[in-house]
Amino acid sequence: MTNENKVTSASPDGEVTLDILPVDNDASTGDLPRPHVAVITIRRDHKRNSLNADVCGQIASYVHKAEKTDSVRAILLRGEGKAFCAGADLAGGVYTSPFHHNLDAMLTSITHSPLPVIADVHGPAVGAGTQLAMACDLRVVGESGWFSVPVVRLGIAVDPWTIHRAVELLGGARARSFLYTAERLGPDAAIAAGLASSRGNHDDAWQVAVDQATNAPLTLRYLKAVFNQIVPTGVAQGCSSEESGHDDEDLTAVHERLRTECWDSDDAAEARAARSEKRSPVFKGK
Repeated sequence: MTNENKVTSASPDGEVTLDILPVDNDASTGDLPRPHVAVITIRRDHKRNSLNADVCGQIASYVHKAEKTDSVRAILLRGEGKAFCAGADLAGGVYTSPFHHNLDAMLTSITHSPLPVIADVHGPAVGAGTQLAMACDLRVVGESGWFSVPVVRLGIAVDPWTIHRAVELLGGARARSFLYTAERLGPDAAIAAGLASSRGNHDDAWQVAVDQATNAPLTLRYLKAVFNQIVPTGVAQGCSSEESGHDDEDLTAVHERLRTECWDSDDAAEARAARSEKRSPVFKGK
């Protein structure tokens, strides 16, 4: 992975950082800016990267910052040290409403982002850590990575979205076993169950992010909207006809509009030209 940082940000306490890094690929971008990947890193190794309200809020803030950076085409989410994310920081006010509000906002920022988000999972992803990974679009799990949601042993509960997401990824019977028994899924089991997308180290996860960053942004936005059954951040819905021409759109209409935009896009024309010229396409997200 390149060390040529173009933008680096850190939360006031330094526990979450954002690095916006350029993608090195073979395609010439001409006068267009090179695609970038936003790398969000939780840096609480002393707390096994556990989450509190502030950390959740900072992750959501950086997701939105990445979305507003024109050159960013993908987000890579990772944890520094021995854990991806060991869940909620039980000493950090996680039994209060601000934590749950910020946790939900963090998960929603990821699922509703038009950008593909890749989780780079090394070490434990427990409870809210598994929720964080499940919110992402792809999960690369390392040799030390594992997942568990042990709420039945803690007397607490996850939100309905987490249960439905587990069913979506693992299937109904496997999701029930995973949640009812507080099962721990290592790399091989997670891939076999569908919870992890692939196995690899940090460089492999970076490459997955690079591959997504060079794909067609409008197509990725459409796919994610339909998979997650949402209106992506930044897409107008329910505006007056004077503002957008899409008065009172329902979700199906929004998805159909996003699909049509893909077919009518400059990127679709670029892909046709690239095939004819036997070169790699350079997508603009237009």
